[in-house]
Amino acid sequence: MKRTFLLPIFFLFIASLYSCQEIEEKPNDIKLPPPSHGGKDVLDVEDFSVRLTADSLKPNEQGKWTILSGLIEDKVYFSDESDPKTFFHGMPGEEYLLLWELWKNSKKIEDTVKVSFTPLETEITESKADFHQTRIELHGKEYDRGKWTILGDYKNLVGMSTGTYKPEDEYPNIKVYGLENATIKIIWTTWYGSKSASDTLEFTSGEYQQREALESLGILDDHYYYKENENGDVIEITMLGVGRAWIFEDLERFPELQALKHLKRLILPGNPLYKFPEVITKSYHKLTYLNLSHNKIQNLPDDIGNLKELDTLVINTVPNLGKIPESFGNLKKLKYLDLVDAGITHLPESFSELTSLDYVDLNLNTIEKLPENIGNLKNLRTFRGPYLSKSIPNSFSDLSALEFCFFRVNGPNAILPEDFGKLTQLHTLWLTGDYQRLPESFSNLSNLKDFSVGNTSGLREVPQNFGNLKQLERLNLTVKLTTLPESFGNLSNLKFFILSGEIHYLPQSFGGLKNLEGFGANGCKLKELPESIGQLSKLKEIMMVYNHLTEIPASIGNLTQLHTLVLGRNRITKFPDSMANLANTLKFLAINGNNYPPSEVEKVRALLPNTEIITYLEGD
Repeated sequence: MKRTFLLPIFFLFIASLYSCQEIEEKPNDIKLPPPSHGGKDVLDVEDFSVRLTADSLKPNEQGKWTILSGLIEDKVYFSDESDPKTFFHGMPGEEYLLLWELWKNSKKIEDTVKVSFTPLETEITESKADFHQTRIELHGKEYDRGKWTILGDYKNLVGMSTGTYKPEDEYPNIKVYGLENATIKIIWTTWYGSKSASDTLEFTSGEYQQREALESLGILDDHYYYKENENGDVIEITMLGVGRAWIFEDLERFPELQALKHLKRLILPGNPLYKFPEVITKSYHKLTYLNLSHNKIQNLPDDIGNLKELDTLVINTVPNLGKIPESFGNLKKLKYLDLVDAGITHLPESFSELTSLDYVDLNLNTIEKLPENIGNLKNLRTFRGPYLSKSIPNSFSDLSALEFCFFRVNGPNAILPEDFGKLTQLHTLWLTGDYQRLPESFSNLSNLKDFSVGNTSGLREVPQNFGNLKQLERLNLTVKLTTLPESFGNLSNLKFFILSGEIHYLPQSFGGLKNLEGFGANGCKLKELPESIGQLSKLKEIMMVYNHLTEIPASIGNLTQLHTLVLGRNRITKFPDSMANLANTLKFLAINGNNYPPSEVEKVRALLPNTEIITYLEGD
């Protein structure tokens, strides 16, 4: 009985269990959206951004990325925080935990993603031309910005511009100019946000190279400016008016210029040089030719004497060289010296030791005196002298090879040495100064062809045997005499003769000047012309204004080559009938300002119908 009763109860219990299970499982019949994933973790990303891979959004879904952990600064951000596949930008060397939140129907699902970036790295790449021994071109891998640091002594660093201005050491591309035979450590540091990375390079230089110097001068491979010998050494540089030539005067910034030690000719006229380049006397000891004219150089260096091979030096038209250094006398091979208008104020006694000198031009300089022993310059043939305060020293007469000479003495009573006539090779002599006499030896200048003395109150003494200068072709004298020595008639080769100052008469021997073509004596107070003037058959021009002439000798009619006769402002009262012989040759006659009556004018016009005749000028 008990067993039968219990069985129905057991089955009822089991049935109730099954009934409960069915009730609890009914909610599973409602399908919810699958979980949203933020995507896979991305580790050790080499760039600073990565595309995220969260599930794409479905209709009515919204999402958002946020950063749970990791360094956050301006460069850390999502390109679009609501885009499941946005780009995330992070910092190198950092790990980030990112949260992706998804909303649909007020329900939120979350997932996290790990992203890590490799540390910031940079590098220096280098390049240089084959001939570069002391310079190197570098490129630093750059992010936001960068900076170069150089440890050790070097010359210069030049940033190669990319179109923006920044300090030289912040350009990623640079050229480093080193010193020769030196080692430097070069560090490039770059930043990405607050992160930085560096790379280091060690550079050991060799010796300065000639082509490096040419490169600095901006003339590399332009052979218009330089020449090389068969060994490839630079032996000549010519930079006329080239702005880059200023580099020669800055040896501190451009020490590679020392490599041009084979130079023989350096020509730098018309450039912005303000001082004599130090590198010349320091390194260019093979120079034979140097031209620094038309610059702004203001002195010569004390070690100018180092240029012992120099045979030509041209430094004209510069502001103020001042005193020539004593070492100048060491230029024993110097043959040609041009220091015109160089502001020279003093020549040292050592100047007399330049015994190879052949040509000297000191014109337009003002100095007190010449060196006492200048006569030692036995090879000097041309002397274009300065303005002197004192007369030339006696030793000047020892310049036995001298052929061409001029100088000016500004002081009173200028004199020539008594033995000046020893200069028997002299063919041209122009004196400017208050000379009042010529020494007797002067007439020994047997080869003299051109002689002039001016800016004087007038010579009071002329050697009686002046006519011994039979080679004279041009003569310009300022005198204060009654007449000239009779020996003047012996100057048979004289072609042009100009007189100034005061002289009353010409010697009767004047007619001996058989080759005279031009004669001038303006303002000399001449009282008469000698009859012998008619013997000058080659005379073509006579200029005699402001004298005291009262008549013209009849022999004037014999000058059948005469084409110009100027007799203005004399005291002439009549003209010889013989002037009719000049009717076919005389082109111009000036007789203005004389004392002749009107009838004489009519007479002259009749005698010379083809001649232009001037009878009046303003001021007569």
